[in-house]
Amino acid sequence: MQIKLNGSLIDTESKSVLELLQEYKIEAKSVAVAINLEIVKQDKWDSYLLQENDVVECLTFMGGG
Repeated sequence: MQIKLNGSLIDTESKSVLELLQEYKIEAKSVAVAINLEIVKQDKWDSYLLQENDVVECLTFMGGG
């Protein structure tokens, strides 16, 4: 299936958000995920199924001053 991940069109076999994060080696504990402009809570990542043409944004938290 084709989705947009952080602004880039990709083809993926991942079915869930968690599988997508694992496929792209995105560190789960320091990221927030939005799909089609809606935040998906971490406890739903394994059950939230991706759909063709979803827009997925993985947002990392940065500290600093």
